[in-house]
Amino acid sequence: MKHVIEAFSAIIYISMTLFVSVAIISASLDITAAAQYRADVTAELENSNFNQEVIDACIAQADAKGYMLEITDCTYDNYNDINTAEVVLTYKYEIPLLGISVTKTTRGIAR
Repeated sequence: MKHVIEAFSAIIYISMTLFVSVAIISASLDITAAAQYRADVTAELENSNFNQEVIDACIAQADAKGYMLEITDCTYDNYNDINTAEVVLTYKYEIPLLGISVTKTTRGIAR
């Protein structure tokens, strides 16, 4: 009987560890996806020369993906054209199994 209890305890422990590991890996993938999306938005802004239609489309697409995107003009040149913009992407970091739910931010500069 002792061995049966030990075996079930080991199976329960391994199962809990597996579920927690999968939840942490899933949260890590969410972080990577948010950082990659911010990098994609930064590249789109740079390639479009800060076109307002592209900025609006990126913000709408971020809303559709569940992110909040802010693009702030930072620097202007002599012709009053934008040279740089700050890209701020806010996303949810969640590990429901551990009861963790935090709002995180990733930032970048488009030049």
